Amino acid sequence: MSLLPVIPLPQARRFLLKKQGLLGTHAYRGAEGALRYIHQAGSIQFDPLNVCGRNADLTLQSRVKGYAPSLLWGLLYTKRELVDYFDKELCIFPVSQWPHYARIRAVRGEWMRSHPQVTGARDAILKAIQQRGPLCSKDLDTGDKVNWFWGNTRLSRAVLEHLYYAGTLGIHHKQGAIKYYDLIERLLPPALAGAPDPHPTLESLHLHMLARRIGAVGLLWNKNSPALLGIPGFTAAARHQAMARLVADKTLTQVRVDGIREPLHLLTGDMPHLEEAAQGGDRPRCELIAPLDPFMWDRALISALFGFDYTWEVYVPAAKRKYGYYVLPLIMGERFIGRAEPVFDRKAGSMALKGLWHEPDVKVTAAIRKATDGCLARFEQFLRVNAQP
Repeated sequence: MSLLPVIPLPQARRFLLKKQGLLGTHAYRGAEGALRYIHQAGSIQFDPLNVCGRNADLTLQSRVKGYAPSLLWGLLYTKRELVDYFDKELCIFPVSQWPHYARIRAVRGEWMRSHPQVTGARDAILKAIQQRGPLCSKDLDTGDKVNWFWGNTRLSRAVLEHLYYAGTLGIHHKQGAIKYYDLIERLLPPALAGAPDPHPTLESLHLHMLARRIGAVGLLWNKNSPALLGIPGFTAAARHQAMARLVADKTLTQVRVDGIREPLHLLTGDMPHLEEAAQGGDRPRCELIAPLDPFMWDRALISALFGFDYTWEVYVPAAKRKYGYYVLPLIMGERFIGRAEPVFDRKAGSMALKGLWHEPDVKVTAAIRKATDGCLARFEQFLRVNAQP
């Protein structure tokens, strides 16, 4: 018989939604709020697709009142309180975390194709950046092409990306989809850029990363979860060991949720918030959720907790899609009520709604229509005012 505390399903849902800043009044506002949420999440995923805003901006607009993409740009490339690099996938995270990624940079730095050409051009490109400042691949183009990870590309781009993977270069700024790179020591405070690896062992890194990922999602089970991608050497055995260690040292607490067989883990520091979530009464909000939102990292968990099944169908052939290409979950209050496919026309400055699907068990009342219409109107305003090339 389990001695773990058993949490009612509605309480678990409210806890997750409140932790994510998706229930009740906005807990995050402006640039300070965006930074505070990213510190809580650990990282947010970047994806370059821009059908109706990029994933990082969509993640923040659902939580941060008054959010605009310019706020994220400023935190990344002006104030440099955030950095873009690999975590779960390509992500954005606080610069304070940079030393923790030493092993990840070592692994990524081994990524290589066309090895003789790339290593042969590396020193010259580093010298050019050192002397001339931030450069993009066009600034360094010699006309040479090499076989890179996504096909043939200019040699300068391959070298810049290799040096970025290794952490030798960072992104100084972007101009549309064009990345300008600079030496990482000119982008980060010296104490961070040159800091030693704080993790003497791989097991130490596992403990750090696992706690961060559980904190990002809120609740997580001990399974092979997409929320745990990108952690070097994180085998099933390593996961079991790290989970047990974090529970033993009280970094994590195990609970059971009604109707879910597997125990779930949360940060012990979040236990007061879990207890507060026993009470309802929060003002419901209607929000569109980013497809790669930390809240959605483990979609099987979302299905178990909310009864909502979601597939991001951008990689599904058109004829096999159930809904559409870039469809966003739609949440209202304590439940997912459906999904929508907004598309933004930048030339016209307007949004088209290609599809809106409410969940089969949702009775579309006047209140739900009003909330949905209001959410879509706010979203279109966000896209129109903040459209970027």
